[in-house]
Amino acid sequence: MTSRSQSILAAIGGVIAGYVLWLVAISIGDALTTVSRWGLVVLIGSLVFALVALLWGRRLRRKRNFTLASLAFALPVLPVLLSIGVLADSYL
Repeated sequence: MTSRSQSILAAIGGVIAGYVLWLVAISIGDALTTVSRWGLVVLIGSLVFALVALLWGRRLRRKRNFTLASLAFALPVLPVLLSIGVLADSYL
């Protein structure tokens, strides 16, 4: 398997893992409070998670580990987008 195909598979895995983590966070938030509160908390958590993943991905890329860097960069994509979508649906 080539490095490019490994990176693509890692990015797909990162997106799926990020989605599962978002589902867990939303499920916990939904059980504890209202949408207007947990939506904002999950968005803030997603943004912090995105910052950490970005720093981790940059570090991996400098070490020339492109496959794992692809996973790190893809992890926060869906949590941030879905949290923004939930908030947009709640407030608009």
